This record gives sequence, structure tokens and C-alpha cells, in this order.
Amino acid sequence: MNNKITKSEFKERMSEWLQNRKRQLKKNVNIIRELVKKNVKIQYRNSAIGAIWTILNPLLNMLVMFLVFSKLFGKDDPTYSLYLLCGNIIFNTMRGATTQSMTSLVQNRGLLTKNRISYSVFPISNNISAIVNFFFSCVALLGVMVVVHFTSFDAVKAVGGSVFSFNILLTFIMLPALFMFNYGMSLLLSALYVFFRDIQHFYMVFLTLWTYLTPIFYKPSIIGAQDSAFINFIINANPMYHFVTYFRAVVYGVSSNGVDFASGIPSVLPLYLIGAIFLALGSTLFVLTKRKFIFYI
Repeated sequence: MNNKITKSEFKERMSEWLQNRKRQLKKNVNIIRELVKKNVKIQYRNSAIGAIWTILNPLLNMLVMFLVFSKLFGKDDPTYSLYLLCGNIIFNTMRGATTQSMTSLVQNRGLLTKNRISYSVFPISNNISAIVNFFFSCVALLGVMVVVHFTSFDAVKAVGGSVFSFNILLTFIMLPALFMFNYGMSLLLSALYVFFRDIQHFYMVFLTLWTYLTPIFYKPSIIGAQDSAFINFIINANPMYHFVTYFRAVVYGVSSNGVDFASGIPSVLPLYLIGAIFLALGSTLFVLTKRKFIFYI
């Protein structure tokens, strides 16, 4: 019996496969678009001022941290409010993307069991929503930049810095790397959550630890000499440290220590390396386990 496929049959099958993939891709894009709209709309659906909270939330968080920590960590830094806000915005973008994605497969079990939907659309949509919220938060950031520019211009200029410069456009170069990192983490967590629900509680505790390990409200320069080697290793091994440091540098030309404006913009390549590593880890686990999702969600 001859099982060979003719050239015309091969082309026909390939054409059919490509058409199916194209239809599935279009379907997934439409689903992701609707999920992102839904995520953005319902975040503050029952609040009186609605989406304005997306701008107010990082401002209020920054204000609370400024009142608590400014006398301890920022008394000699005229840009400490920017230091806090930049750190909060980047960290909260990661926090929002990963925590929402972690439970997304289980929460949407009805859609997944009744429709042929790609599992990955839910982590993707939550990560895109986090980037949308990032841009809303940047509106608050611009407001604080204006205040710092007019109230601390001489102090900033004295150390060679500039609150407003074209370097801020380099944020757009950083965002794909941040998305890759967040999406890789989201795939990893969402896959694990399907099988181990308790991971949500462990991750919440870990996020608290991660917040303190990331120089958001303090500066690495405060670390004592006797502990500097070990602590600096921990800080540099923290992926969020590199994203936060880069963002601060492009926003207002400040290093992680808060005073060294002359150090220039850090390279974006380590950020893409971090993003690629976590995306590869998350994607690998997700692909290897997704066939079993239907039995556990």
C-alpha cells in the first residue's frame, strides 16, 4: 500500500493548516483584546471616580512611603519622591501582571471547558492590562516630575542631572523586556497554580520579601561595609533591581544610589537577558503541563 503524499496533496494540507492557524490566531487576538478591555474596566468599576484611581493609586502609595521613609532614607535627596514613585511603578506592574495571571486559568475554567480557547490568552491579557496600567501610572509620574523640576531644579542641576530629558523615551525600549519577564513569571505561576492552589499564599508572602529586597524606598548605599558583599549579591541577583534602576536612570538620570547622575544610562541588554530566561522557563513549564490542565482546573 502506497502511503506517499503527492506534492499537490502536501501543498493542500499545508494551506489548510495555515488557514486554521490564521483563524485561531485571529480568534485569540480578538479574545485578548476583549479580555484587556474587561480587565481595565472592572478594576475600579464600583468606585466613584473610576479609572482615575489608576493614576491616584501610585501617587497615594508614594505619598505614604514618602511620609514614612523620607526622613530616614531621603533627607538629603531632593528627588526622593521620584525615587519612590519609579520603584513603585515598576514593581507594581510586575505584581499586578503576575498575581492576576496566577489564578486566571482556574478562574476562567468555564470558558476553557466549553470553548476551544488557547490557555495562554489569559496570562497574555493580564500582562497587557498591566502595561496599560503602567502608562496610566506614568501620568502620575509626569505630574511629580513637574513638581520636582520646579521645586528642586537647582539641587538637581548641581549634580549634573535633569528631571526632563529625551532619555525618558528609552522607557519604550525597556518595556518589551519587562513584558517578557512578567509574562514568563505569569506562565510559571499560572501553571503551578492549576496543580497547587496553595502557591498563591506562598507567593503573597514571597512578594512581601521581594519588596524589601528591591531598593524601592531605600538605597543600596546605606548598607554597612560588613554586610555589603552578601547584601549586594542578593540585590544584584534580584531581577527587579535591574528594571527599577534602569527606569530611574531614564526618567531622571539617577543611579540606584540616588546621587550619581554622571554614571549614564545602564545597558538594556541585561534586562532582555533576564526577560528571555524567565520567558523560556515559564514557557517550557507551561507547554509541558498544559495538556493536564483540563483535569485540574
